Amino acid sequence: MSYSINGFHDFYTILSNERKIGGVIEAENIKLRTGEVFDYPVFTNIDYSGSVFYSVGFITDKGIRMIVHVNDISMITSPLHKKVAMVNNEYYKRLKMKEKLKYLKRLYKADQGAFTKPFLEEAKLIVEDIGVKPLENDQEIDQELIFKISNKVIKIA
Repeated sequence: MSYSINGFHDFYTILSNERKIGGVIEAENIKLRTGEVFDYPVFTNIDYSGSVFYSVGFITDKGIRMIVHVNDISMITSPLHKKVAMVNNEYYKRLKMKEKLKYLKRLYKADQGAFTKPFLEEAKLIVEDIGVKPLENDQEIDQELIFKISNKVIKIA
């Protein structure tokens, strides 16, 4: 899954619905008005007032967190909505994988092995996002759950 992003409205929609749809927005690079170029930025926030977008937050491939005014952006190359497992920015990928894994473990504890429908839907979304590989040897998550979900999920990497 890699879907093209066509503007700041798409950025906002994806970022505000991340928990429901999963994935992240990553671009090939972003060039600022100053001439600085950052490879594989992952966009984490977009701010607006009324109908005017004014700042964008992103994390570079070196782990630098930046917030820039939209007027300071010269160019964003190939922004895509991707699954976390497909992200090229290794720094952000590790960060997001850890965060999603922690959230899945908390969900699993709260569900107490009942495998309710809302739990399975949310767990499936997380597994689709990070892939099955990071879960295979995890002792805190029941392998039955992984098997139940992985039958419906395409394995990534």
